[in-house]
Amino acid sequence: MTVASGLAEPPADLDGFPEAGHVPELHRLSDHPGAWWFASVDTVDDDGGGRFDRVRPRGTCHLGESLDGALVEKLLREPAKVVAAERLAELFHATVTVRKTPRTADLTAPAATAFGLNAEIHSCLDYRLPRLWAAALERSGFRGLRHQLRGDVAGTATGRALFGPAGLASRAPAGMSTRIGGLDRGEAERLLHARGVTVLPIPTAVPISPPPT
Repeated sequence: MTVASGLAEPPADLDGFPEAGHVPELHRLSDHPGAWWFASVDTVDDDGGGRFDRVRPRGTCHLGESLDGALVEKLLREPAKVVAAERLAELFHATVTVRKTPRTADLTAPAATAFGLNAEIHSCLDYRLPRLWAAALERSGFRGLRHQLRGDVAGTATGRALFGPAGLASRAPAGMSTRIGGLDRGEAERLLHARGVTVLPIPTAVPISPPPT
């Protein structure tokens, strides 16, 4: 049986949509040292890409409001019981200091319900509608949006999707500064352990049992 989605397309008028408050710090984990990658898609119907990616020439940079959120966004988008220790070692951790928060739509605010939103905006596997919402919110003057992270079963970890020109930006947006380093392995393991995820090294040898005689 096919169940209809409860998520509606964005309305023409988004005046009064709730805004997210200031967040002093954001976090992003990446395979490359450049923190400000604004991902994009060719059309809102593309199978690849992220939930709130904008159609080129616009793009979206995805960040966590905490290191825990960045770990969820990077490593737990699919269910995982084990993460390879080597995977943690190869990640770059960008810590973004936010002096001035850009105007950000809050998709987690209860008042967003009045505009046709429900929790599917954070969890549906069809990204067409979330991308339409991202586009409509940017047209309404927002420079980003606040959302829950699908990989967090508790529904408490949040992220921010910031809009900008598609591709790699050479500097942080106005009002922000970036510090990039290696991931704190101990802290990452502690946060993952709290979620029931074990960090183990990739085995260098696998014992082989002889066939039964």
